[in-house]
Amino acid sequence: MTAEGQLFRLCAEMVGAFVLYRWAVSPAVRWGARAAGAGRYPERASNGAYPTAPATPTAGARAVAAVLPLVIVDALSPQRPAGGLGLVPVCALALVLWKALTADFDIAHDLRWQRWDRLATAAVGVGALVWPPLMPVAVVMLCGRLGAWTHHAMASLRLVKAYVAWMAADNVALLLSGHREPAVDSAAWLVLASTLLLSHYVVAFVAKLRLGRRPWDWAVRNRTETLVASSYTWGWARFLPERAVAVVIRAMAPFRVPLNIATLVVEALGLAALLGPWALVAALAGAAAFNGVVAVCSGLLFWENIAMALVLAVTVAQLPDDVASVAFGWAPWLLSGVMYALVLAGRGWSPAWLAWWDSPLAARVHWTVVTADGSRRGMYNHLMSPHDREYGRDLGSGLTSEPFVTFPLGGVEDERLYGRLLRASGPADIALIKEDFGFSCAREDFREAHADYLRSFFTQLNAGVTKSPLPCGLRLLKAPGSHLYRWGALPAYRRADGPVAAVEAWHSEVYYHADRGEWESLREEIVMTIKVGLAEGRSGGS
Repeated sequence: MTAEGQLFRLCAEMVGAFVLYRWAVSPAVRWGARAAGAGRYPERASNGAYPTAPATPTAGARAVAAVLPLVIVDALSPQRPAGGLGLVPVCALALVLWKALTADFDIAHDLRWQRWDRLATAAVGVGALVWPPLMPVAVVMLCGRLGAWTHHAMASLRLVKAYVAWMAADNVALLLSGHREPAVDSAAWLVLASTLLLSHYVVAFVAKLRLGRRPWDWAVRNRTETLVASSYTWGWARFLPERAVAVVIRAMAPFRVPLNIATLVVEALGLAALLGPWALVAALAGAAAFNGVVAVCSGLLFWENIAMALVLAVTVAQLPDDVASVAFGWAPWLLSGVMYALVLAGRGWSPAWLAWWDSPLAARVHWTVVTADGSRRGMYNHLMSPHDREYGRDLGSGLTSEPFVTFPLGGVEDERLYGRLLRASGPADIALIKEDFGFSCAREDFREAHADYLRSFFTQLNAGVTKSPLPCGLRLLKAPGSHLYRWGALPAYRRADGPVAAVEAWHSEVYYHADRGEWESLREEIVMTIKVGLAEGRSGGS
């Protein structure tokens, strides 16, 4: 095939895959997941986007019917991309399956249908790993029945959906041309996959440029080190003494501008990634390293993104020459740039616009359990798996009428608010700021639903119901969480501490004074107490 023919086929497959993703695959998966019982995404239910009842046969049939045309088209004549590129969607799906299948059961609901959901999803998921045309059904079951559509898994799930779109576009190209072009077809998948994954960083880069009045404001003005202070308040690395953490924060302060500039550079590397194989490897390695730094500083672990960036980087480093000759250069770079522009304009997938000012104020609602003997223990988010992400964020904000002014980890988008928070010196200043900028999250219906949920959860826990789907000897195989806030002022509750008699929700406000390296508690008040029924429990794993 001539160079012009290769370029035409590459463009045609890229356009076809992008259009199919946007207008066929993504809507079909979304409709299928809703039909399966998950509700509208990204809906945040009272305790996470999980179904609360078994799927009916009718719902299951509708869910499968939504993606069945994709399965049929992909199955016509499936082609595996060259050079190990076919492992990219397989690894992405495997990671999501691992996380969803090893998460705890929601013991507030009947375990029987949850077990059937896990078994059915595992069977279909393993089938999809072996036979990729089955991937749309696996994604529908993961999102619709196991709540897999979360922020930290989105990049992996989008890679799987993009592969479904590429398989369909590849089969259409075969039908129209009558022949395969393995190198060109594989290059099209590589350009699509790398652009999709790196777009999650490019969008964040653009968002930071737009945050201030001038594009460089975030880089020179954001106090990134205060993210460490807020994360420590939430429970990340609370096993370390305050003084040690304060030393780390003070050590970071002089380097905040270089750190911020490095962040922008790493997030922007995707814009040049398709100019050459090592440019792409550098962008992917940078993304993985960046997520590693974020995890160390904040306890926010994007391990799925780290894994997929490394998988794709290793694959690119071993790419066959015939694929690399088509996948890199000015034409693929321009195609990638057009996709970035469409994504930024809201015409493709939807990465989060991750940009805010890191302030020294952290406000949150956290929980304490009171055991039958009257001792208090921390109810940290890992106990609440599979809803550990929700309990590590702002789920409890609806329990208090007190206004908030920041995101969970102290982030704000308003530049004036950011300046006011930096200049605050005590509770009186924070009170005035809340009068000017505060917003309430209070929801009476949520209070009732939340109380019912926790009462049911701990009643079952007291009765000895086992939460984990894994046998005792295999529980180390549980996938990592995404919000590592499992420490605090109190020891974490464990079943060995005895049955739970009550759960208390506390509203906390903590301000970090950078000038003296100290955390000041501005508010610590109980906003809700939930009595829990005691039962004669049997021993069981957590």
